[in-house]
Amino acid sequence: MSQAGVELLLRGYRAFVAGDLDAIEGMLDPEVEWVGVGEAAGTADRADVLGVLRDRVAEDYQVTVDRCIGVGDDVVVSMRFSRVELDPSDERPLQSRRSFLVGRYAAIVTTRGGRVCRVVEYPHLSAALTAVGLEDENP
Repeated sequence: MSQAGVELLLRGYRAFVAGDLDAIEGMLDPEVEWVGVGEAAGTADRADVLGVLRDRVAEDYQVTVDRCIGVGDDVVVSMRFSRVELDPSDERPLQSRRSFLVGRYAAIVTTRGGRVCRVVEYPHLSAALTAVGLEDENP
């Protein structure tokens, strides 16, 4: 089951990069639960998840998967994301005052029946690995 979950997650990643939210919608369980960092229970539903992804695609985020590790029905994923933020007061097309937003994302994605049914976000990869009983080889 681990490999199937990893393949599903990577298909979802490729769909996100291509802006194909219809494909992603088909990969989400109708009752998907999304638990943000530090939350005890999921606060987002399928429509919320698709809305956030739609916003991220529109904001032109560049996303790279660093690690994707299958553990039973769970997949531990670590990603980097970035985008350029333009200075709204600078009208020049090639701004010198633009900034670059760079961040990291870690989560445990649970799959069932070929769909994502639960996502639990973590503050960093080490915390996600610990939650599934693995050690981080690069702490």
